[in-house]
Amino acid sequence: MNSAGRRSDSAVHQLAAINRIARIALQDMTLRPMLQRIVDALHEEFGWDFIACASIDLNQGEFVCEAVCTVLPSDIVVGYRRPLGSGVVGTCALTAETIDIADTRGHPNFIDTLGGTLSELCVPVIHDHRVLALLNAESRQLDAFRSQRELLETVAAQIAGVIHAAQLLERLHVAHGELQDAYRVMANQAQLDGLTGIANRRCFDAWLDDACTESTRLAQPLSLLLIDIDHFKAYNDHYGHVAGDECLRIIAGTIARESGDGVIQVARYGGEEFTVILRRMTLDQARLHAEALREAIAALALAHMGSPIGRVSLSIGVATLRRDAADSPSALVARADVQLYAAKRHGRNRVSAEG
Repeated sequence: MNSAGRRSDSAVHQLAAINRIARIALQDMTLRPMLQRIVDALHEEFGWDFIACASIDLNQGEFVCEAVCTVLPSDIVVGYRRPLGSGVVGTCALTAETIDIADTRGHPNFIDTLGGTLSELCVPVIHDHRVLALLNAESRQLDAFRSQRELLETVAAQIAGVIHAAQLLERLHVAHGELQDAYRVMANQAQLDGLTGIANRRCFDAWLDDACTESTRLAQPLSLLLIDIDHFKAYNDHYGHVAGDECLRIIAGTIARESGDGVIQVARYGGEEFTVILRRMTLDQARLHAEALREAIAALALAHMGSPIGRVSLSIGVATLRRDAADSPSALVARADVQLYAAKRHGRNRVSAEG
């Protein structure tokens, strides 16, 4: 075959290789696996000893190796970083111009990562006048990339749009994850009482609905405490609302701490009222828990000059879910409320339970 025929065959091979690389880039739009497929294909098609692809981290002012294929020992691995402007790759990133070095010996700003690199070709991948990535080939032979500059530049032009789309998709995934995190934070905050930090009324309503459904389905007991701080208006009148808010935080924290986790759920019902849902607890067990809470608050000995006993105390109503189809969350709350007012009528600082 004459030289013209050989050149023609070489051009056809290069064109087929470029088209193949463009196709495999589209197989998966996840950025790093895509870039690895591209450098693997370049190595396979053209037999280059070393080929890598780097992205640009403008926030850190560095380029980052995203994919590498080499048959030679190298310092370059995925995740390798260096400042923009350093070495041939860093210079290419800043200038957005191809750097083709036939002989690296004595070349300014050259950094040898193969231990004997004699020639290097670095091509920027540019989209909309912005460098997205860099394709870098190195060899221990002099002038190893003769006549291949245009080939790699064509590959870079072919894959630029795909890399741009993959980067946009990656940023979209990151933004979506951040948005989901923000939604979760907002959802959590929407369920917390802003003053005391425990669950709020909305959360309590959802909890109680779920607890009643579970109790009926599993035929397990369910009890409820409705708690009121005695003479709290007088507390605010005497000590002021700032002190009143601090008192609410202390009471809420103590109730939550004494109740623990798991089957007991504590919420602020409103004002100076709190609720405790006691899953899988009988009326007797709930009454004992209510007494423990009342005693825990008494043990704090918080001064209350507006109370006949001179300290902060609790009145607590206790009710349990009945085993009949007509019972409901609202009915359970109403019965606990009846018991709460019974405790108040009988002198406060006490527990009143059904039965």
